[in-house]
Amino acid sequence: MEVHHHPEVEKKGLKEYLLEGLMIFLAVFMGFVAENLRERVADHDREQQYMESMVRDLVLDTAMLSEGFPRKQKRIEAIDSVFMFFEKNSAPKTIPFNVYVNIKRGSWDRTYTRHTGTINQLKNAGGLRLIRTADVRDSLAVYDQLWDRIEYYKASYFVNQQTQDSMIEKLLNANDLIKSYRLNSTGTSFYPSLSNSSIIRINTTDLNSYLNFLGRQKITTRQDKDNYKRLEIKAVQLIKLIRKEYGLE
Repeated sequence: MEVHHHPEVEKKGLKEYLLEGLMIFLAVFMGFVAENLRERVADHDREQQYMESMVRDLVLDTAMLSEGFPRKQKRIEAIDSVFMFFEKNSAPKTIPFNVYVNIKRGSWDRTYTRHTGTINQLKNAGGLRLIRTADVRDSLAVYDQLWDRIEYYKASYFVNQQTQDSMIEKLLNANDLIKSYRLNSTGTSFYPSLSNSSIIRINTTDLNSYLNFLGRQKITTRQDKDNYKRLEIKAVQLIKLIRKEYGLE
């Protein structure tokens, strides 16, 4: 009867087991490091792209703000011109054409809409965590808060403008403007039947309320202009900071 002998299996020593375990650990660890490094490189690329896009938005914001400041100043100057007329004429029943123009001009100015494409992406996609530079991150947060604060007051600013328009409608005698209204075939404030020699009657019972409200509007317009001016300064500072930190100069 034949007896088959099984080949002897060489037993591994403790060192070999430890070495194999170490090799497996190193393989897993290096894979983790490589993946982590890949994600970091991708995050840095996204961060750079976000900052380039943010600078473009900020440049558009500053251009928009700068364009609007002269319009707000013109409104303030028109309001002052109205005050000067009524200061010299304490109880008039009519106003000349140039005062009528200033009354209309003193009721509106530039409104602003922020370019929010990049900041919205950063917020919605959790991209704010990608901004490694604390100064940039903090300055961007301050800029964002300034816009939020101004937007909060924007609604009341618009309501006041509508109130002023309503007061002007009560103040001006429509009979002296009706022909101009009829002949106006454009979408602008056009005065086809009026000239520098035109005289418009006013409803004196509404004058006192209008002038008092106009005083408030001048203050509000000045405050609005100053707030946006601070916002423009902050935007310019932020552009310089981002360009410096991310090599965009």
